[in-house]
Amino acid sequence: MTTGLYIWSKTAGSNSIADASINWAEGQAPSTVNDSARAMMARIAEYRDDVSGSLLTTGGSTAYTIFTNENFDSLAHLDKQTLTICAHVTSGASPTLSVDGLTAKPIQSSTGVAVAAGGLVVGTQYRLTYYNTAGEFIVDGAPLAQTVPDAAITNAKLANMAAWTLKGNNTSGSAAPGDFTIDALMVKATPLAADEVPIWDAAGTAMKKATLATLATLILGQGAAPTVQRFTSGTSQTYTPTAGMVRIKGRITGGGGGGGGGVTNSGQTGGTTFFGSWTAIGGSGGIPDISAGGAGGTGGANGTGTLVARFNGGRGTGGTGGQSAVYASGAGGNNPFGGGGGGKSTSGGTGNDGAPNSGAGGGGGTINAGTQNGGAGGGAGEYVEFWMTAAQVGASQTYTVGAGGAGGTPGGGGVGGAGAAGIIIIEEFYI
Repeated sequence: MTTGLYIWSKTAGSNSIADASINWAEGQAPSTVNDSARAMMARIAEYRDDVSGSLLTTGGSTAYTIFTNENFDSLAHLDKQTLTICAHVTSGASPTLSVDGLTAKPIQSSTGVAVAAGGLVVGTQYRLTYYNTAGEFIVDGAPLAQTVPDAAITNAKLANMAAWTLKGNNTSGSAAPGDFTIDALMVKATPLAADEVPIWDAAGTAMKKATLATLATLILGQGAAPTVQRFTSGTSQTYTPTAGMVRIKGRITGGGGGGGGGVTNSGQTGGTTFFGSWTAIGGSGGIPDISAGGAGGTGGANGTGTLVARFNGGRGTGGTGGQSAVYASGAGGNNPFGGGGGGKSTSGGTGNDGAPNSGAGGGGGTINAGTQNGGAGGGAGEYVEFWMTAAQVGASQTYTVGAGGAGGTPGGGGVGGAGAAGIIIIEEFYI
């Protein structure tokens, strides 16, 4: 008669003589009780060892073999029974398992899906449940190892990497793939060195590799020093970025307005500074015989990139009256670069020019005599600061430096000081 825990019944009355080594029959002899109890303990110990991971396989990597403690006599009795095996060798493709000399059946990761080569790792325990209807063992619980052969990642599939975008999975390997996963790019025939890590460039379009030392340098802000370029004149000129630039910081100011003449003539308005689509408006010229100076530049356009700061140009100072031989004129306005031209306090004095390329206003000229106010100072140009990435800068940008406005002519007094031309300062940063 068959023995083994797998033939025990869940109906108590059916177990009186279900197992040949255990006798719980009605009216059994007292001398059989101790043997039956010990036999039950043995059956439970057999089950314990069959599910605890002590079943070491033998055979080949695609044809495993085990012999259990319970000693199953048929695949029907093995149905829905769980065994825990320890692989003696890493599996090949589509491995099978034979239990107690019974017909070998496939080991599946799920119904109908064979375990891949390398899925069962040597020295690792796996819990398997057999399903007789489907004729397969299903791996329960423990995750299976996953491998991707180098042959699956080809140069053709990586050729258009720069055109890929970060969205989902690409499996087509087509000439113009639409998307990809970072994981796919990490599997390479030549792995990264121990001190290398993958990174993306500033535009997010290409994968590169960098050593940990390089990354530490970048994080600590000790990378290549920026290159500074200053443009102090020119109309519709071309800025071309240096190779390797990843972003720029721009600072621009419009031209300063000229100071007003001593009696009748106003100073001219400063010119607008352009860098691509960014603009900084020039300051207004000073006006003679008025107590208010020229207005500072304001209202420029924010271009492509990120605005850091935008300041209106400072207003020039108005002139004062000429009574009692006081011949004072107004000073030019300032912006963050300073440099406003000073006024004068002598008869017929010429106003001072704004400091070169500061975008400051010129000082006003004084009157020769009489009770009129001296010339007012010109307003300063607007100041703008911004960031642009390499992609936003592109191959080049067109720029114009706003000229300073001329001072007002005398007309019976001193000449107004000239407003200062603007400036464009570009700092290039690199990886």
